[in-house]
Amino acid sequence: MSTTGAEAAIRTALSEALTSYLATGNAADDYALAVYSCSLAAHVVLRHDPHAVALVIGEGDSPNWRSTCSVVGVDGTVRPLTDDENDDLDEDDVVSNLVDGNAAVWRPLCSRFDCRSGEYHLDLVKARDAGTAQLAS
Repeated sequence: MSTTGAEAAIRTALSEALTSYLATGNAADDYALAVYSCSLAAHVVLRHDPHAVALVIGEGDSPNWRSTCSVVGVDGTVRPLTDDENDDLDEDDVVSNLVDGNAAVWRPLCSRFDCRSGEYHLDLVKARDAGTAQLAS
């Protein structure tokens, strides 16, 4: 896995936010965790497919269980994740940080929600940029 400097910085910030949140349960850390998780997911997908516009995240049967499903291309075509994308997203385990408790942070980064299928479309540019902005603050 070859990453950019920005992706590495987001990965480090995510790790620090997770450590802090687990130690304190602080809401600000939980919100940072959501932003950095979305941003890292966006960086990973865009590294593999610079023309992707959204990552489809599906809700599971239990509360707070979500998984990555597919990628939406610039032309609106939905395709399955490649093995490399899936492996990198699984390695970072970012989607598990997107829970109902911090939904006020990550849901606005989605361009679409289909309540019938329980699928969110994480806007990759918006999510990537939110992490960069969080780093700068």
